[in-house]
Amino acid sequence: MGRRRDDGVKLPEGVEKSIRTKNGKTYTYYYWNPGRGTKRESERIKLPNAVTEPAAFWREVDRRQKAPPTAYPANSIGDLITRYRGSDEFRRLSEGTQTNYEVHMRRFEDREGWGLLAVRGLEPIAVQTLRDAMKETPVMANQMLSVGSTIWDWAIPLNFAKLNPFEKIKNLEILDRGHVPWPAWVIEYVRLHASPDLVRMSRLGVMTCQRGSDMIQMGPEHRDGHGLWCRPKKTKKRRRAFLIPLATADALELDRWAETPVTFTNSRWKKPIAHHRDDLYLYSPKGAQYTPDGLRARFNRWLEDTPEGKQLCKRWKEWVAGHVKKYFWDIDPEDAVHPTIHGLRGTGILARAELGYTVDQIGNDIGMTRQNVEHYMRFKDQMKVAADGQKRLRLVSEKD
Repeated sequence: MGRRRDDGVKLPEGVEKSIRTKNGKTYTYYYWNPGRGTKRESERIKLPNAVTEPAAFWREVDRRQKAPPTAYPANSIGDLITRYRGSDEFRRLSEGTQTNYEVHMRRFEDREGWGLLAVRGLEPIAVQTLRDAMKETPVMANQMLSVGSTIWDWAIPLNFAKLNPFEKIKNLEILDRGHVPWPAWVIEYVRLHASPDLVRMSRLGVMTCQRGSDMIQMGPEHRDGHGLWCRPKKTKKRRRAFLIPLATADALELDRWAETPVTFTNSRWKKPIAHHRDDLYLYSPKGAQYTPDGLRARFNRWLEDTPEGKQLCKRWKEWVAGHVKKYFWDIDPEDAVHPTIHGLRGTGILARAELGYTVDQIGNDIGMTRQNVEHYMRFKDQMKVAADGQKRLRLVSEKD
């Protein structure tokens, strides 16, 4: 079933619409992306404009919808991908990692026309050509090399392949970009104006320096003395859980959360609604556990749809623009628009640095490599994450 959109075009299944604004003008793009939001999601394929080129649009959609599934011959790359997709090795990956792998597995099957080629016929020059064709998106290009190398390494012991054509191809160089840490004024602004679950998110992000996908799993059962046990999902396969040391005030704050309901308000509700979960620190206004995408969407809706969030974005843009110009920052494009959840990791790292902790101490405490800690330390002398120049973040409590 199609969905009615603002421009009146009824979009068929598998078609995605994207609206972008540039230099004050609005542009609409259409993409073929039938697996969106599933493990089968692949790279989007641009379609003709449904409004200005309707005949070409519907002709291309019709062609793609009627295309039969490809039957891959034995020992072909398509056959290899099919086998790997059904393997225990692939199934043991986290759901998010499987989704990322699928983008490149579909690329190997269909996008590059490799599906019908013999596995043993793939040469390194073909892999390098594909990498170079993706130079505008170096992160994706490097991820493609990593996924391909993993699959071929899996195939060699099973005699599906003899050599790994990915292993000799070097990664593309990536600029030293990273999500901008939240300065003290942003932490304070969120405390005063955001919903209580987002206030908790900001506090938990700073005290643990972990990703949003890990924060949503944390709960009272992981508390231990003055610390909090964590086993990051992204690195779960190669490392065990570790104990994140907490300041006494932070440990007490988490213990208070374990016993205190969160009161949510909404203009559409007759009265505030209180929820309490004894298994999680972060949960939604419905009392449900967040998914990584759900937490990100919740934060982005506050930024984009509320007067307070819009004001923060306005101030953030001005602040970031000034620092980029002054300190020659090279940042992720998303950070030019609004603070990101991932930026809380950098805030926590800088807060520890202001307390006098060394790079190695910080890395050991939060389970991060020295290289990644230093990645955020480049902001150390250019911004303060502690209010009024103090040596630690001011202890604050969430709004009840």
